[in-house]
Amino acid sequence: MTGREMFCVERLRCDVFVTEQGITLPELDDDDLGAIQVYLLNQAKTIALATCRIFKKDGKWQLGRVAVASTVRHHHLATEMLQAVHSFLQERKAKEINCHAQLTAIPLYKKLGYEKRGPVFLEGGIKHVAMSKRL
Repeated sequence: MTGREMFCVERLRCDVFVTEQGITLPELDDDDLGAIQVYLLNQAKTIALATCRIFKKDGKWQLGRVAVASTVRHHHLATEMLQAVHSFLQERKAKEINCHAQLTAIPLYKKLGYEKRGPVFLEGGIKHVAMSKRL
């Protein structure tokens, strides 16, 4: 990942999580140090259109920071990106992926085969639920 690509990804994450959703926790965290950053840039490679990260925590694959630019929402970029993540992990013999899904994103995750795991909880002031998908 180039510095320019990381800049584009971080700008999108800040636009979505800080500006739109008002989350005040640090946007970058220690999980980013070992994460695989997944992203789609525009043709000019100046703007990130969609991004997420995957990383292992306690030996289990985690999905996080799923974000899509407001200008291209409802174009199925999140679905396509997550399907690519699933394929990537399957090629590496991963059996499961876990995430903390914002309640508004549950339909997306359910459509992709994720199941709820546990009660609703607050993370960054936003309601989430743990979800997982068998790969």
